[in-house]
Amino acid sequence: MSLGPASITPLTPLGLLARPLPRRPLERLLQGLADRLVERHPEMLDRVADAGSARLYLRASDLPWHALIAIESDRAEVWLLDEAPGESEWDAAIEGPLARLLATAGGTDDGDALFFSREIRVTGNSDLAVALRNALDGAEIDFVDELSGMFGPASGLATRGIGALVDAYRAAETGLDHVKTEWRAPLAARIDAQAREIAALKAEVERLRRRAPRGRPTGASSASSASSQKETI
Repeated sequence: MSLGPASITPLTPLGLLARPLPRRPLERLLQGLADRLVERHPEMLDRVADAGSARLYLRASDLPWHALIAIESDRAEVWLLDEAPGESEWDAAIEGPLARLLATAGGTDDGDALFFSREIRVTGNSDLAVALRNALDGAEIDFVDELSGMFGPASGLATRGIGALVDAYRAAETGLDHVKTEWRAPLAARIDAQAREIAALKAEVERLRRRAPRGRPTGASSASSASSQKETI
C-alpha cells in the first residue's frame, strides 16, 4: 500500500532511527494497552463480534514496524512485526501516519475525510473496518488517558509527559507543513506557467490550421485530370 505526500510526518526520521531497536518492549506495551481497553470497554468487542474472529493489519506509515491484531470475542492479541504480513494473514488492513490513525480511532479526526484525501487507506474486509470504527466511536476512548493509566501511581506524571510529546509533535507538524508549502509553491508556479504555455501553443496551432488553404478534394482533382485527357484526345 502507498499513500500520498501527507504520509511524511515529524515521526518519519525518528522511525528510520528506531528501526534497529528491539520491538518486544513496544509489543508488550501495546498488548497491555489492548488488554486494558478490552477490560474497560468490553462493549467494543461486542460490536466487532458481528464480523466474527478476524485479524487486522495496522501500518503506521511513519514507523518501521507492522502491527497484526487478532480479534476474538473476549480478547485482542497484538503482534509487532519487522516485515509486512502476507495478504493471506489478515482480513482488513488500515494504513496511515500514526497521529492520523490515533486521531481517527479517538474520534478527533474525520475518518472519511482522511480516507478521501488518501492520508488513510483501508483495504480488505470493509465490514470489519467499519465495525471497528463504530466500536471505537461508541467507546469514546481517550488514548492519552488510557495509556497514562497503565503507569498506576505515576499516571499523572505520564499524562504530563505524553501531553508534552503531543505538543512537541504538533509544533513540529506545523513547521513541516510550512516547509512543504514553501517547497511546493515554486513547483506549482512552474506547473501553472507550463500549462499556460501549452494552452497558448494549442491556440496558435489551431489558428494556423484554420488559416492554411484547403487542398482540392481528391475526387475533384481526378475528374479534372480525366476531362483534360479527353480534350487532348
